Amino acid sequence: MKIYLFNPESGVYQGEDFTDDLPLCPGRSALLPHATTIAPSSYLRGEVPVFLEAKQQWEIQTVSAVKSRSSG
Repeated sequence: MKIYLFNPESGVYQGEDFTDDLPLCPGRSALLPHATTIAPSSYLRGEVPVFLEAKQQWEIQTVSAVKSRSSG
């Protein structure tokens, strides 16, 4: 199963990976912490997907907004 990774502090998209089924539970995957099966929306140059864990959804934000939030 394909999963999408995000930074635990900022929610910023970090790429995708795959996970295998749990050995004793066929059909159930071991989902890593700070990963989701929800694919991020497409985004343009200067934008980045940010996963909002409480809402279980991605939000597209500008890179400058994310940088200013992390440096402050």
